[in-house]
Amino acid sequence: GFAFKDIAENYIAGILLSLRRPFEPGDMVRIDTYEGKVALLSARTMTLITLEGNELRLPNALVFKAVILNYTSNPKRRFDFTFNLDASQSIRQAHQLAMAEISSIDGVLTEPAPSSTVVEFGANGIVLRFFAWVDQRQSDVGKTRGEAIRRVKGAFWRKGIQGPRTTTHVVLAREDTPAAPASTIDE
Repeated sequence: GFAFKDIAENYIAGILLSLRRPFEPGDMVRIDTYEGKVALLSARTMTLITLEGNELRLPNALVFKAVILNYTSNPKRRFDFTFNLDASQSIRQAHQLAMAEISSIDGVLTEPAPSSTVVEFGANGIVLRFFAWVDQRQSDVGKTRGEAIRRVKGAFWRKGIQGPRTTTHVVLAREDTPAAPASTIDE
């Protein structure tokens, strides 16, 4: 009885998924904690190819009940990354330099344009977050993000924009502590 319930539940969920069509074969999706490209939707299971190249079969009932994030349904996808700067550095200069570098990368869209925001300004420095968009049908999000990080880091280094300086407290001398009593050895 329980086995038949699972079979029926997965079969009905497969029919409903076929009617709703929240994804197509080849779409990049996240279903609960599982992420990959949709390979196949059968009567009982959905097959994903994970980013590592593994085949993952999910019961249709799980897929039907899950929150589905379809990365492919909108061709525009945003990426972001952060940089930490020393508090003495110019936020305006860092922003202008980073925007020029990010905008010059093939695949980064001009609309919406790259942008940045100050996430934090404190004793540990400045945290800037940069955003840019790509058309994921033409550009790989991960590679474009990596190239953006590489270029911004290089531009900051060439202009002398530094990361936060760490401070270490070094104790050079200790307060005198009472000497341990000398032990006597019976000879």
